Amino acid sequence: MRGRSRDRFLLTAARSGRSARLAARLENAGELTAADVSAAAAAGDTVALELIREGGQRLGQVIAGLVSFFNPGLVVIGGVTGLGPTLLASVRTQVSRQSLPLATRNLPIVLDELGPTAGVIGAARLISDHVFSPA
Repeated sequence: MRGRSRDRFLLTAARSGRSARLAARLENAGELTAADVSAAAAAGDTVALELIREGGQRLGQVIAGLVSFFNPGLVVIGGVTGLGPTLLASVRTQVSRQSLPLATRNLPIVLDELGPTAGVIGAARLISDHVFSPA
């Protein structure tokens, strides 16, 4: 599902009562966020789980192309707090389906462990590498 159709699917599911948890959150807050979908999925909401799986498939398609082109030794997915295990399983499945077996045989695909500070830590690391490089 693309951005707007996904949003429409989410709102339709919430308003139609297919997802009682998302409907309640939409009624209380007036909008739905990724955190709301994550909480609903953690509570076993099938609509929320379907959205996360679909997102994982889409992300996996993109990562599969990158894996085929760059052949990395590690893929780290960040910024998906709360969506992790369900999303990761979907991404891994899609990458293994679409990439060459040699590229994915020993390829770890993991979630970041730094959380919201990852960007700042990465920027600091780049700066320190540049400042202290021998050249």
